[in-house]
Amino acid sequence: MKIRSASRKNMFLFALASTVGLFSSSDASAQSFLVGGFGDGIYSSKLESDGKMSEPKLAVKQKLPAFFAFHPKLDVLYSVTETGKNDPTAPAAITAYRFDRKDLADGKTPTLTMINTQKIDGDSPCHVSLDATGEFLAVANYTSGSIVVFPVASDGEIKPLTSMIVHNGSGPNKQRQEKAHAHCAFWDPTNRYVLSCDLGADKVFVYDLNRTTGKLTLVSDMPLAPGSGPRHLAFHPNGKWVFVVNELNMTLTTATWDAASAKLKEIQTVSTLPVDAKGDHFSTAEVLVHPSGRFVYSSNRGHHTIASYRVDEQSGKLTPIAHTASGGKTPRNFRITPKGDLLLTENQESDSIFSFRVNTESGKLEPTGFSVKAPSPACIKFFDR
Repeated sequence: MKIRSASRKNMFLFALASTVGLFSSSDASAQSFLVGGFGDGIYSSKLESDGKMSEPKLAVKQKLPAFFAFHPKLDVLYSVTETGKNDPTAPAAITAYRFDRKDLADGKTPTLTMINTQKIDGDSPCHVSLDATGEFLAVANYTSGSIVVFPVASDGEIKPLTSMIVHNGSGPNKQRQEKAHAHCAFWDPTNRYVLSCDLGADKVFVYDLNRTTGKLTLVSDMPLAPGSGPRHLAFHPNGKWVFVVNELNMTLTTATWDAASAKLKEIQTVSTLPVDAKGDHFSTAEVLVHPSGRFVYSSNRGHHTIASYRVDEQSGKLTPIAHTASGGKTPRNFRITPKGDLLLTENQESDSIFSFRVNTESGKLEPTGFSVKAPSPACIKFFDR
């Protein structure tokens, strides 16, 4: 009788699991992520531990959701619309979406529900980030060369703009550096400063945020080589080193960060290409630091590779490891899983996403053999924080 009762209990539990839609062991380990870019909306997918991905499905329609970021505490996503402020159908804007994290626990991809939208007084917003408390959004506008700040309400709603800074400067590349072009806005580890790479001015600007007024004030800048075109940056987990990827001259700069003085100091610049690289129309796009802090990765468009580097634990200087084919054309963006075991490349011109195993000892990338299609991907984020 006891054996029979146990059997019935097990059968009941199995039926219950099936009813509520729980996944198998492989599905349970899947990581949900979102894909944005230059298509018609934000797409959702799941990544298995072996690198296999589910077919991306449209989560919400939005014109040109080129970059987005998660709130650090709330289940809210913020996405920019990379258009002009005078676009007749979809003016440049920042939109907040709410999702239910319980869906993740149930093995579902959360539905995105719009909270509100704020228009941006700028053209081509290409990057957005939130401070560590989730109280302020910083947005970089490429074409207008400006940085704007929006306060965030306690429920995640975006409040009206409080600050706008327009950069000045130009560079020797007359086609790309005729004026300032702000390309990112990152918060430093102290949560006080906003760092912005400007491709046109060949500088990384550092701003102090007044948390009472929401206003930015320029406190310093780090000039880079003329024609370098700084695009994105990434902080090392120790908070002392910053890695800046330079779009135009295909280099990666290591700098020290002194939060006490709010100053960056360049200590090394290396090429993102192998010595025998041939061709033209090359440009870099993204730089990321591995969660362990041991490796740095950057993407090469045109060359269609991900460059990997080892980080010297004493100085922060980089040593090239390898260049791995991204699996498609124009790897604009890529993302490392929170655990650091897998890396996903987004190939904008071939509408594809490929997965790679990260060798945590060597830093090398190994293709898993899995890929999926997505329209003109340019941003990818995992739900896991």
